[in-house]
Amino acid sequence: MNAKKFSDAMSELDTKYVDEALNYKKKAKKPIWVKWGAIAACFAVIAVLGVGVFQNGLFGNKTDIATLDNGNEIIFVKSETAGSSIDIDGTITTRQLTETEAASLFPNLTVTAHAVFRVDDTVSDSNKELIGFEGKIENATVVISTTDIALLDTKIVGSEESSEVNGTSVTAGYFVTDRNSVGEQNVIYYATFKLGDSTVYVENAGAKTESESVKNDLATIIQELINNGALDLSSFNG
Repeated sequence: MNAKKFSDAMSELDTKYVDEALNYKKKAKKPIWVKWGAIAACFAVIAVLGVGVFQNGLFGNKTDIATLDNGNEIIFVKSETAGSSIDIDGTITTRQLTETEAASLFPNLTVTAHAVFRVDDTVSDSNKELIGFEGKIENATVVISTTDIALLDTKIVGSEESSEVNGTSVTAGYFVTDRNSVGEQNVIYYATFKLGDSTVYVENAGAKTESESVKNDLATIIQELINNGALDLSSFNG
């Protein structure tokens, strides 16, 4: 093929192919940082949603656990409290326990408490009936009902969970107070359980920043009370 024929052949090419060839650009790849940026954004969304889920209690049930030295656990569930009143038929009278009585009823514990009686007549002290004890074990408050009469004047509202301590069922919880004028909060851990025919309520309070020691101190008292067993009221002198 001579030069003239080659030139004529080239002139026959469709100009659109030439235009496409001239205007062709290689498709650019997205830089890798763009891909990782998108992935990071997805993780950020998941993280934000996760925080909201946990804070709303959809995962986790706002429990706090104390582990005893025997391996048992007491599960405290976050609750609320409300005021209530006690309605006891008859007249109530109290007297402080002697050191001997306290040591006999609550061995291995430092207790200051009053015995609570129901009487028909406070003057003659007739028909005196022991219905419980109220006082302190260490720094914790204790209320013990020895009959079917409830001495507790605090109503607990909320979910609770039972734990087993040496074969005894313990229902426990905790609640946090509102902030005071200087922004501080207190925490109160509590538990109820049976000792023989008696119903025991104990609670321990302190600053929220000290919640771990408040919880563990109460757990130790619960364990000791259960280890002592049912209250021996046979020799108790009214």
